[in-house]
Amino acid sequence: MTYIISYGIHVLVALVFFILIPLPYLIKGSLLDREESFQKLLSIYQPILLVAHGALVVSVVSGLLMVADWTSLWVWGVIVLWVAIGAWLGLTAKGIRLLKGNQESSEERAVLVTNLKKHSLFLMVAIIAMFALKIFRYF
Repeated sequence: MTYIISYGIHVLVALVFFILIPLPYLIKGSLLDREESFQKLLSIYQPILLVAHGALVVSVVSGLLMVADWTSLWVWGVIVLWVAIGAWLGLTAKGIRLLKGNQESSEERAVLVTNLKKHSLFLMVAIIAMFALKIFRYF
C-alpha cells in the first residue's frame, strides 16, 4: 500500500517539472517582445520554481520509499539526475530573483539574462533526461 501511495504522489509531483520544460523558450521569446512581458514571465515562474523546490524534496522522499534495489545502476543514475535538477533549479531561481530586483546596470543585466537562459536550458535538459531515464527503465 505504501508503494502505491508513494507512486501516486511521485507522479503528481512530476507534473510540476513538466511546467518547467518550456521555460528557456519562453524566456527567449519574451526577450524579443517588450520588457513588460519578460517581467511578467519572471513573476509567473518565480512561485512555480518555489513549488518545484518543494516538489523536488517530495519526489526524492516518495522515490526512496519505492526503491527496492540500491545496487541498481538505474537508481544511481536517478540520484545523479536528481542532484543536477536541484542544482539547476536553484541557479534558475536565483537568476529570476536577481532579475526581479532590477537594480543592475545594463551590462550586469545582460550577463544575468544570459546566465538565466543557460541555467534554465540545463534544467530543461536534466528534467527531460530524468523523464527519459524513468521511461527507458521499462524497455
